[in-house]
Amino acid sequence: MRGVLDESEVVIREQPKGLAYSLHAYDNQAVVARLGACGTQVQLIYLDPPYNTGRLRGARKSFRDTATADWRERRLSLTRSAYSLLRDSGFVAVSINQSELFNFKSLLDEVFTPECFIGLFPVKIRHEKRQLMINATLHDLFEYLLIYRKNKKTRFFTTHKQIDPEKFIYEIRTLHRPEMKTINGKTVEIYGPNQYEILKTGYSAQALRRYVIAGKLATANWSGEWYENHIRRLGDDLLVKVEGLENDGLGYRWFQSGNTSRHSGVYFQSQLTAGRPILPTNDLDYTEVVPTIYKEGGPGCDFKDSKKPEALMRFILDICTKPGDIVLDLFGGSGTTLAVAIKTHRSAIIAENDPSAVAIIKARAENLRLGADADGQKHDFALHLL
Repeated sequence: MRGVLDESEVVIREQPKGLAYSLHAYDNQAVVARLGACGTQVQLIYLDPPYNTGRLRGARKSFRDTATADWRERRLSLTRSAYSLLRDSGFVAVSINQSELFNFKSLLDEVFTPECFIGLFPVKIRHEKRQLMINATLHDLFEYLLIYRKNKKTRFFTTHKQIDPEKFIYEIRTLHRPEMKTINGKTVEIYGPNQYEILKTGYSAQALRRYVIAGKLATANWSGEWYENHIRRLGDDLLVKVEGLENDGLGYRWFQSGNTSRHSGVYFQSQLTAGRPILPTNDLDYTEVVPTIYKEGGPGCDFKDSKKPEALMRFILDICTKPGDIVLDLFGGSGTTLAVAIKTHRSAIIAENDPSAVAIIKARAENLRLGADADGQKHDFALHLL
């Protein structure tokens, strides 16, 4: 098949921008062991395991969703083994339904610890009024996405709001040598009421933005908290420069203490750290996508049951990875992870041992190369078949 290279072939086409794609058509535990032996480190592990329902699912109801007594133990063993493949900045994302949601969360807590749990994302995939399961007791609208991080300090990758030039209009000038102190381990310069000027100069690349420290800025903002805990008590109308704050910007932060007419303090932010991150939300709704999901992947992939929307996988990759990172999918299924990784310039390692699913993934890869996918775009890549 064009675009799919057998392991026996000596020449493997060079990947664009150093990206690589592989399909491991054997047991996922063995895949994990093999990757571990090679020292592979990935940014994201995606798990979309059988939901333990026992019902027929997949392409034209071609397989029975595994229902076994040892379901949890098998998932726990796989997750533990795969944990070592994650980079320290890495994430694991799990798609699951409500019947095994709490079961899977408990095993992720066991492997990652509860403090590394980031969030539960309900994923709406069914319309309220399209109740097609006649014998069901509940019309379940949602599946769920669990996301954990390996390091509790890791944050999602986010975009940032554009800065407003009209708010960066302040310049600070010092007129006198400061009093020097060490406060809470940081070097601090203190200027008296007549030893500085704060001017409105209009926008420039060096201009600062002024924030009044009140409300949430005083209790849930690290600059506001630093002011309340360490600067407020120093006196009125002081200009204070604290080294070691705003490390990603100027390396210091300016504060102005309050006075009799303005009780709240003020801090100043540079443009180097401006632009509030736009955090992801957990209101994922794909009900308008699912009815036409059979089109995703192109010929040979034209089914929708158990198929994840590319929009969902794109969301996961956007917040958990950057272009060039490696994504590991241990339940390859219909190849959605592979397709979105190719389209968003991530490398992907896919594990899938079901022959019918492997055939679907290979067909999807071929469609991507030929431009036969739903988006009609041709993608130049090679898939290494193992």
